[in-house]
Amino acid sequence: MHQLLVEFVERVAPWIEMIGIAVVLWGAIEGLIRLLLRIKSALMHEPQPAPVSHIRSAIGEKTALGLDFFLAGDIIQTIVIPTWESLAMLGGIVVIRTIIAFFLNKDLRELHEK
Repeated sequence: MHQLLVEFVERVAPWIEMIGIAVVLWGAIEGLIRLLLRIKSALMHEPQPAPVSHIRSAIGEKTALGLDFFLAGDIIQTIVIPTWESLAMLGGIVVIRTIIAFFLNKDLRELHEK
């Protein structure tokens, strides 16, 4: 039974992590598009469509969400197939996710106060 669970996790966890990659890419692409629209507006002397802080928060939200998927995949793998490498990776992702969430929440509070 344990071997069946290990095989299932080995097949599913990479897909969960690929979703995380896709979400992070989505944030990066969305941020790039918004930035290009902002540059275009500046060159055409038009009003700016979105402040840079909104672009940063959109990228940060997607990055945090993508890291949640990485975290989920690593937690599943670590529970079923624990290794020192997987524990170190899990710890690193948790630290990065916590730092991003802290600063993202700080930025969002500042946006709402304006």
